[in-house]
Amino acid sequence: MATRNNAEEIELEYKRMQVEMMREQMAERQERRDRMEHDRKRRYADFLKSQEELERRQRVCQHKKGGKNNNFARGNSADHSVIQNTYPDGRVCIQCTRCGREVWQPARELKKTDPKLYAQQLELWRTWLAFPTDNTPSGGKIFEIYRDAA
Repeated sequence: MATRNNAEEIELEYKRMQVEMMREQMAERQERRDRMEHDRKRRYADFLKSQEELERRQRVCQHKKGGKNNNFARGNSADHSVIQNTYPDGRVCIQCTRCGREVWQPARELKKTDPKLYAQQLELWRTWLAFPTDNTPSGGKIFEIYRDAA
């Protein structure tokens, strides 16, 4: 009978150890989840901060070439530091090479759905299109696909 009690005690101790190990594993998983959530929130806050900084830089940028004394916001050239890109799908974008701001040619469908917004975007587009620059625009020709007439 002593052996039976001893075996039962060993089995009970084994079960207690298993329960303790499972509790530790659950605590580790929860800690990992908490760390991941904290990291996600920190990365999101960093993203928002960098977006705010980018927007601030784009607001103060003159979009001009040149600038002395490492002054980012002010260019001293008559030419603007913008480039026009035509994408394979026909959309056209003008981008400042200093701050990264993009101005897209407004879609004609917008004229029907929201004429006021279309007029605002078209005015901004025309302003940027008129910027003097010596940069050459990209073209959709590099994406042209030729068929051999065999």
